[in-house]
Amino acid sequence: MCMKLMKADSRTSDANNHRLTEIAIDLAYNKAKDIYRDLTGVVDYSYDSQYREPCSRNYNDAIRALKQTKKIFRDGDYDRIADKVNKAADEIRDCKNLFKSSYINDSKELKKRNKELELLCDVVKASSTYLRDDHNG
Repeated sequence: MCMKLMKADSRTSDANNHRLTEIAIDLAYNKAKDIYRDLTGVVDYSYDSQYREPCSRNYNDAIRALKQTKKIFRDGDYDRIADKVNKAADEIRDCKNLFKSSYINDSKELKKRNKELELLCDVVKASSTYLRDDHNG
């Protein structure tokens, strides 16, 4: 599934590790924004309000952490990327845990999208480790 998410972006075909990290951050950031937009009502899913509000807060915080991750990446501070991405992943997991016991049909799509975003965060963490190792030589 991880490779499917990355290969879906045409920028990955001949990308080096630096570029793959940048693409993974971008994909994670955009997916988080899309999910947040859906949770806050741009697309009217019938998510139960008891899940919608806390999840939208989680996603707002995840987006903030991913935006900071983009800046940290651009600044070349590869040592801090994993920490910021972990913060985003924690927010995503908090939302996922809210839906874990939910039997609301609409939550299936959100669960799937949460999983994809978690995987993208894992890709960012893994690839940033290689960047850090290359940078610290």
